[in-house]
Amino acid sequence: MKIKIIKNEGMYNGQKIVSFSTKFGRGKGSWNGENPIEGREYYVELEIGNTVVWGEDVNKSDKNQYCIKNDGNSTIIVCEVETFSEYGCCDFKIGSSIFTLEIDGEAYWKGTFVEISTQNLILYDINL
Repeated sequence: MKIKIIKNEGMYNGQKIVSFSTKFGRGKGSWNGENPIEGREYYVELEIGNTVVWGEDVNKSDKNQYCIKNDGNSTIIVCEVETFSEYGCCDFKIGSSIFTLEIDGEAYWKGTFVEISTQNLILYDINL
């Protein structure tokens, strides 16, 4: 996913925290990679540092539009269920980007728009 670094927020619990923007909105996350430069665009892989749960961290959305936004200390990602494996992983789609999360519980159908709420979003610089 293509993002632009808005601000280096500093260190929190040993993690570099950044504010970023995308064509879907703005969020905050932990940065994994070389120190990011404010105002620069990067391609990143999204991850959540813990297993999420259907119906708790991942809920059906009343919106059918991709979105990333801040809500207090959490980042909320509105995306679409792409595929679900029996091994507890699910692919989610936001625009042309797909990311995989470890997830517990009973899955929603492919094509369902969901809201993922997390305080543990990790951005991996993939150096493109």
